[in-house]
Amino acid sequence: MNLQSPPKMSFDAYMAWGQRQERKYELVRGVPVMLPWVKLKHSRIVMALVQVIGPQLKGSDFELADAEFALRTGEDSSRFADLLVIPAGLPGDTPHIEDAIVVIEVLSPSTQHNDFGPKREEYLALESLDTYLIFSADEPRVWQWTRNDDGGFDIEPIILEDRDTTIMLERLGVMIPLADIYAG
Repeated sequence: MNLQSPPKMSFDAYMAWGQRQERKYELVRGVPVMLPWVKLKHSRIVMALVQVIGPQLKGSDFELADAEFALRTGEDSSRFADLLVIPAGLPGDTPHIEDAIVVIEVLSPSTQHNDFGPKREEYLALESLDTYLIFSADEPRVWQWTRNDDGGFDIEPIILEDRDTTIMLERLGVMIPLADIYAG
């Protein structure tokens, strides 16, 4: 089977084109790239994160957005992170976001090269970003990049591997106990 890649396109052309596709595509430097299917263990981690983070954001200036919501990461790039924390109160017909506060990815073997490579670079370049988290789908392990006092990010992440650890998202007043995410 010979699949041809769609031609290079602008962000606006991608947004119009992408909404007509049956599968989801990210825009990577002007080129649409189809997203892979996820496994149940991936979905379980995302759902646990929604159940833990969501109630803590009620009544705050922030809300959650799931993997169906586009995050513009550059002039000609757009990603679909597994979970985003975004400013609350945006109009319901907002097609994409540019100012995520927290970006969360759940690691899959087919995406780890992107999550730790190009996606990490794009996410950490967002002026609004406070924290980027990558959760393993296979074991209690999280890689965390949080904006430091100098306004940048350390190259190396903090790696959390103890099920009894709690991630603190200080800017949001949110706690994420790994025991709740990796229960069962």
